[in-house]
Amino acid sequence: MDMQVLRERAGLSRAEVAFRLAISETSVRNWEAGRTEPTMTPKKYLDALRLFKCTPEELAAASEKSINQRHKRKPGRPRRFPDTQVPQVTDSPVCS
Repeated sequence: MDMQVLRERAGLSRAEVAFRLAISETSVRNWEAGRTEPTMTPKKYLDALRLFKCTPEELAAASEKSINQRHKRKPGRPRRFPDTQVPQVTDSPVCS
């Protein structure tokens, strides 16, 4: 279960979650997309648990799953850096 499933299970929209936790809707969207992890004060954390009707373990697992889904490589996606080594830059002068 990821953050979006947790929210939908509670029957809430992103806007409702944002309003009830006094955060931006963009923050909720970023949590669900795995771009950021929820960071909250202890009071907001307890509010989130009540809002999502979940246990602390479920909230942690949902956050972790969203982050992991975001960072999985898609098949056929090119590597960011080639396998070959980049030449090292030296301090020696170019001209002799």
